[in-house]
Amino acid sequence: MTDPAWRDAFLRLAPAVSLKRLEEPYLYHVVRDELYELDDTALAFLARCDGSQPGRDLTNDSDFVAYCLAEGLIEARAEPGRVPVTVGHGPTPSLRYLELQLLHRCNLRCLHCYLGPPRPTELPVEAALAISGEFAANGGLRLVISGGEPLLYPHLREFIEKTCGLGLRRIILTNGTLISADTARRLGVEELQVSLDGWQHGHDLLRGEGTFARTVAGIRAAREAGIPVGLATLVHRSNLAEFDELARFAEEIGAVEWGVDVLCMKGALTGHRDLLVPNAEAAPLLSYGYGGGYHGSGEGFACGRHLMTVLPDGQAVKCGFYEDEPLGDARAGLIDCWRGLRHIPLDELECRGCPVIDECAGGCRFRARHPLAPDGVMCAVYGMPPSTARPRGQ
Repeated sequence: MTDPAWRDAFLRLAPAVSLKRLEEPYLYHVVRDELYELDDTALAFLARCDGSQPGRDLTNDSDFVAYCLAEGLIEARAEPGRVPVTVGHGPTPSLRYLELQLLHRCNLRCLHCYLGPPRPTELPVEAALAISGEFAANGGLRLVISGGEPLLYPHLREFIEKTCGLGLRRIILTNGTLISADTARRLGVEELQVSLDGWQHGHDLLRGEGTFARTVAGIRAAREAGIPVGLATLVHRSNLAEFDELARFAEEIGAVEWGVDVLCMKGALTGHRDLLVPNAEAAPLLSYGYGGGYHGSGEGFACGRHLMTVLPDGQAVKCGFYEDEPLGDARAGLIDCWRGLRHIPLDELECRGCPVIDECAGGCRFRARHPLAPDGVMCAVYGMPPSTARPRGQ
């Protein structure tokens, strides 16, 4: 668009874009999952791009307007059409990623499930919507919808419809076996993350005979419906030789991310210890993964710096592994729960003198033997001497 054209047009934020004031001001593109850092001048301009004023009344910065138009961050419209613009103001540290466990029920009985036996508890849809709204209003970015199996949640369609427009990237964590072509067309979320724990042998051993074929069919149905798909794979004794085939499949379907991790000793896995793989053997396989990283550290603190989980009973926890250490009831105030979470500085860890502590960031605090102990998996990943501390539960 030429310079005079945008000056006469009515500028407004693109539908997939929202403004967030985290530690710094940002513009977030929900569909592309991209953050654009802003200065205060840019934030003030974009906050006024509500479609009610022509460009000439908003700014003289032609270069910035041209950039925003080229990136699809704002629209230039011939007629006025006001759309309210809000700025999500986050706490410090910012809560950017929220896992919302809607229920504990699942259609599978996986050998490694950290939740253990299914339970009937479900988060009422009104509570789920209120928590999601508070998350969005406080600068939230990614809403991770999980369970159990979230496709069994009886109010899932209502929940998805009513969270549209909150400025959140909604990601459903699923085993993929319940996704048909019709289901995929109706889901209406920005991303699916599907658990694929090996090729046919490895996946079926962990999740049940026949689940691999159903999961792959669900993934293909989602891609055909235009839904971006990420994969999640756990390293176990029976999938060690299957990662090249998994990598080929990830490339074939255009997986937007691939999270590869190791098993944590909790729940059903306590009865299937034979699935565990020594750290030195598992560590090289983690390099297959890419993207994601929202469980990570930041600003000199260990894992979970910007992440929290809400369980089906409404209790907020550091992450799903910390079910027994609630921070409070999110239904009474999500951000109050977040403020009660203690973030562990890297310089408090027992391994604080390690030369790769900044890159490793201490690894997983649950996987370590206690909150300040080294994570032996990450020691193996970075080629450091094996930790003398045993992982939790082993």
